Amino acid sequence: MATGGITQLDEDVLTEILLRLPSKSVLRARAVSKQWRHIATRPCFVAAYSVRRPPEIIVFYELDQDGNPVPDNKTIDGKYRQAVGAINFAAQEEDLVRRPIVHYPGGTLHLHAFCDGLLLFCRGDERLFIFIPATRQVTFLPSLPITSPRASVQPVGFYRHRASGEYRVLCHVEQIHYILSAGAGAGEPRRLADSIAFPTFPGVALHGSLHWLICAEKSSDPDMILAFDTVLDKFRRMAPPLVPAAGSSCYRAPHLFEMHGMLAASAVRDVPHMDVWVLQDYNRESWAWHLRITIPQVRTMFGSPFKATALGVLEGNVLVVQYGGLVISYHMDGERKLHVLDTRTADSSALCHQGIYRESLVSLTLAPP
Repeated sequence: MATGGITQLDEDVLTEILLRLPSKSVLRARAVSKQWRHIATRPCFVAAYSVRRPPEIIVFYELDQDGNPVPDNKTIDGKYRQAVGAINFAAQEEDLVRRPIVHYPGGTLHLHAFCDGLLLFCRGDERLFIFIPATRQVTFLPSLPITSPRASVQPVGFYRHRASGEYRVLCHVEQIHYILSAGAGAGEPRRLADSIAFPTFPGVALHGSLHWLICAEKSSDPDMILAFDTVLDKFRRMAPPLVPAAGSSCYRAPHLFEMHGMLAASAVRDVPHMDVWVLQDYNRESWAWHLRITIPQVRTMFGSPFKATALGVLEGNVLVVQYGGLVISYHMDGERKLHVLDTRTADSSALCHQGIYRESLVSLTLAPP
């Protein structure tokens, strides 16, 4: 009879078991043997593990001095803490449980973006750092030159550079654009030659580029799409979706997101309806209207249906929309049923961050603070 127990399992079987475990268990398993560590640290395993994690919504909320969530109708006196958590979007409404990720003294940090399960924060001294919740690893990015006390660092893109495998941040400070790379051997910030008017929100990473939907001045009408090629480090303009002018149909909150590997855009009408367009041919910049959904007319403390934005699309062709702590799943096939999940049921009201999050075991080389 064969002996050796679980440590002698076939590598494929062991891989499948590890892929089903929580992140803490996988990290412990890496210490069992060299074989287990080899399996659980391979890039293909790390990538597969992230894909298998449940899709989550990142939420912000506040804690009082005793560490309790602050409800809608309560104001905070004195010291407080801010927190970032994740809610499993696959859970039923009655089973929603907020998974705490990190908390910190109020007003000391700001979460700008996330990529592949990595969170990008900025400290009060304008220093950027990456936090990996699964491993609790913190990696500081190189400091940027700031000459004015009124200047601030504005990250507008967080992405993985395909050629080098590095995680990089595109940001601007005092009208100058820089690229920062994560890790001990990343080097100094790299200044870009281009100097253009820039949005203040993170771009959508797709097809090796970051994308921002730019509206005309003093209007919500899409004027153009600004794209940044992360290989060539060059900006370019792209055609926006053909959204009707505000005079004929008042569209609000135009927003870019990813849909099935294509660039998509959403905008809300007065009814309110949300229309969605997709960029069917990326090279020809050919947009097409895709669908229209009805947004529940529920007003909350943090927003109205007129500010609803699409977060992304999940397996099963489910469109995810959010506003004011409400997360709406719209099944675009079949009967097209609309489900509303109230993230505020997780003890207190919360504000949702743009995008769909999945936990990751990615590791970075450390850089000193």
